[in-house]
Amino acid sequence: MNQVIAEPMSTKNILFLTNTLRKKFNLYDCTYFPIVEFIETVLPEIDPKFSYLYVDKAEMPDTYAYFDNDTKVMVIREDVYERALNGSGRDRFTLAHELGHYVLHSSGVQLCRSDGGRVVTYCDPEWQANTFASKLLMPDHLIYTLPPSEISKEFGTSYQAAEIALYKAKKSQAHNLTFHTTCYRNCVCQQCILNNYIIS
Repeated sequence: MNQVIAEPMSTKNILFLTNTLRKKFNLYDCTYFPIVEFIETVLPEIDPKFSYLYVDKAEMPDTYAYFDNDTKVMVIREDVYERALNGSGRDRFTLAHELGHYVLHSSGVQLCRSDGGRVVTYCDPEWQANTFASKLLMPDHLIYTLPPSEISKEFGTSYQAAEIALYKAKKSQAHNLTFHTTCYRNCVCQQCILNNYIIS
């Protein structure tokens, strides 16, 4: 089975990109990222080649949304759009995930297919887009001290996504404080690889 491989991208790189994007649009400390408005108004303004299209559920019964890298069109099921517009955490995450594909994989980034071997996490475009969505909607600096229920409510995400984001934010923070007071650049543990202590 062929798998798609992206250029290596660490959690640290992705967090830097999402924080930069938030800062650029004066949303750095905003808890509820306006993902629908961003896709509908901001993206077409900054990239005239980008467009979006809403389709009926009957046209895409098994797919919520996708980003076509060749045409720069984000195709979103109407029911997903409506729920995201009404604050559904899962559907907001879906749109943020597709935005992740646009940001991470559409500007000359080389995607290729593997011949079936296991793709390392930081080269998996789906992992990258999920990490982008999580960090965009729930930045570490805003969620670190909050319980998952408050994150879910204030940031417009599902409870499960909030739990995972909080766990990863705390794990990353604890790992950085515990293991990298002296060995910072030389550590080869999986967490450091994913957090970009080796991959730049």
